[in-house]
Amino acid sequence: MRKRYRTITLALASLLPLASSFAADIKLVKAVSGHFELYTTDNEAAAKAALTHFETVRGYLLKTTNSQDPFQNPVRIVGFKSLGEFSSYRPRNVESDKAFAVTNADRTTIVMAGLKKEFYEYGVLQYATLFLDRTASNLPFWLRLGLSQLYSTLSPENGQISIGSAPYRSYRAGSMPDLNMSVLMGLRSRDVAGDKQADSFYATNNSTSASLAATKGMDTISNALTQDFPLITFRLTHMLMFKKEYAAKFGAFVSALSQGQDSAAAFGTVYGQSLTGVGQDLALYFKLPSHAVVTIAFQLEKPVTPQVSQLSPGDSAPILAELKTAR
Repeated sequence: MRKRYRTITLALASLLPLASSFAADIKLVKAVSGHFELYTTDNEAAAKAALTHFETVRGYLLKTTNSQDPFQNPVRIVGFKSLGEFSSYRPRNVESDKAFAVTNADRTTIVMAGLKKEFYEYGVLQYATLFLDRTASNLPFWLRLGLSQLYSTLSPENGQISIGSAPYRSYRAGSMPDLNMSVLMGLRSRDVAGDKQADSFYATNNSTSASLAATKGMDTISNALTQDFPLITFRLTHMLMFKKEYAAKFGAFVSALSQGQDSAAAFGTVYGQSLTGVGQDLALYFKLPSHAVVTIAFQLEKPVTPQVSQLSPGDSAPILAELKTAR
């Protein structure tokens, strides 16, 4: 038995140089468009399709928010072909196993576990979050969170773009929790644990815990600290944008918030609704078997024409090394 164990150990050890050699021999496909540069271990077709998707989403966000591009340099996207490759570069403080973002003074990098269509929303969620943080920082955090969740569902095709479909990602809850709306309205980014790249958010800081302890709308602090805020804000923003009673005044509501009104006051002045009333409407909205998917005619003024090339292992290595450093 000891001899057999030694043989297995030696066999495994002999594979280590092969693994290191494989990592050193990675060749990335590089694709460049007007506002993005993408590197991937997938093929050229996947790279071109992903860049077209991101360019269209960018164009739609700029138009619908009437904003200037907040990114000084092209946004870098690194798309791996498998979860195994992705996990080797995911920072320890990031919960998401699908995508994360790294930013510094010169560059924004979005890293995705795959470039198939079902992975797009995870990367777009990162992009939309950063986009709104820079262009709409005066909006309350709950709305920016809800908008980024909603914009992640953008799906362009054949001169149209749809928004509002159920996200691919799994949420922890499927029904409206016993949530006091004032807690949600007061949510701040520092109330969220971990990294904002994660799929799920938790309120954890002391001030939030104190407010939750005084809130009768939640059964326990333990329950409150595990609320699925992305799900709640996604559904709330969806309701405000697409439910008939709210949609017509959504622009006025956003304008009121932008001018400094707090959320409760804006609901009152724009909709004539208290937070309790909005919460009741949201609870009913959660119970609907499906939600509206809105399709809008939209296409870029110029077609996306990515420039694609195959990098050598030597040229690929610095790109991957930079991701390792970010961990």
